[in-house]
Amino acid sequence: MPDVFIPALSQTRVLPLARIRRERRLPTRGTVLAQSGARVSSLDVVAKSNTVGHLRAVPLARYLRTPEANLPKYLLKKPGDEIQARQVIASKPELFGTLQRLYRAPASGRIAAVQGAWLAMDLVDQPFELQALYRGGVVSVIPNLGVVIEATGALAQGIWGAGGTCYGVLKLMVDSPSAVLAEDQIDLSVRGTILVAGAGVTEEALRRAAQERAIGLIVGGLALHLRDLVTRLALPIVITEGWGERAMAAPIFELLRSRNDAEAVVNASSGARGAARPDVFIPVLPTGGAPIGPPPTLVAEVGAPVRLVSGAHLGETGKIAQVPAAPAALESGVLAWGAQVELISGSRLFVPWENLELIG
Repeated sequence: MPDVFIPALSQTRVLPLARIRRERRLPTRGTVLAQSGARVSSLDVVAKSNTVGHLRAVPLARYLRTPEANLPKYLLKKPGDEIQARQVIASKPELFGTLQRLYRAPASGRIAAVQGAWLAMDLVDQPFELQALYRGGVVSVIPNLGVVIEATGALAQGIWGAGGTCYGVLKLMVDSPSAVLAEDQIDLSVRGTILVAGAGVTEEALRRAAQERAIGLIVGGLALHLRDLVTRLALPIVITEGWGERAMAAPIFELLRSRNDAEAVVNASSGARGAARPDVFIPVLPTGGAPIGPPPTLVAEVGAPVRLVSGAHLGETGKIAQVPAAPAALESGVLAWGAQVELISGSRLFVPWENLELIG
C-alpha cells in the first residue's frame, strides 16, 4: 500500500482563548512611556513621537495685496522667530488705518525665510500618541519606537484587511452568516462600534456606516468594486472569506456572535507586525486558572475542522471523516489525493487537498 499523501494545509485560526503578542510601533522615532513588565489597558498611551516639522510656503504678498518690495514692512516676525498657532505674523493697514488685513500662523513653529513675495514657515505637528489597543502586559520595549504587548483573549483571522487598526465594541448587525448588511439597518446606534456583518455589505451601507461614524467592519465577503471605496472611507475592515458575496464561516460567526457587545481590536493591516494576517482580537481579563500556552497546532487528520476554499461548496465548513490510502478519481477523470469531508449540513464528499484549509 502506498504511503498516504497529506500536504501541509493553510490554516485559519479561530480560538475562543489564546495568548498573543503584538508590536505597537510609532510611525517615527520618539519616546516610549511604558516599561517592560507594566500592565496596560487598551487606551493607555505607551509611546509618543517627537514633534515632526514640515515646511509650508505661502504667497503672502498676494494675500496682503501689496507689492513684494513692501512685504517686509508689514511683517511682525522675522526669519528665525518662533510663532504660535493663530498668532498674527503680518498686518497691513487699509482704509486709512481703520482696518487691518491680517495673516495668522496656521500652526506653531518658526519663520523659516522670506523670499520675494513668499513667506516660508517651518510648522510643527501635534505629537503622535500611540495607544496600547491590546489589554495585557508589556513583555519588551523597542527603544524609541514602541513595545511588545502580550494579551489573552479570543482570536479570529481574516483573509484580507485594509484601513489600519481600531478599538471598540462589537455590534452584531445580522442574524445569520449568509445575511447581507443593508443601508436601512444602520442608524445612530452604530457610532463608535465595530459592525459584524454576514456574507456582504452594500455600497450604500458602507457609506452610511462611515457617515454614522462606525469605526470598523467585519464581513464574510466584499464586492471587488467596493475595494477602492473602503480605502477612501478609511474604515478598518476585515474580510473573513474573500471577494464577492461569501457567507462568513460558521466558526468565526459564532465566535463573534457569542462576544457581541464585547470590546475588540480589529487589526485590518495584512502583514502587520506580530500578525501574518488581519484579525479580530477580543480581550479577556486574566484569571487565576492554569496558564495559557500556545494554541495547539492543527493537523490534517480524521476529526480536524476544515473549510472548503474552492469548488461548488466554496466556504462551507466541516470535518475530515476519512483520509483515503489512495488517490480518488474526480469527475474529470483525474486522480487526486484528498479527504472525505463531512460538512456541517451532514453531506459527505471527497475533496482534493488543494481545495481544503484547516480552520479552528
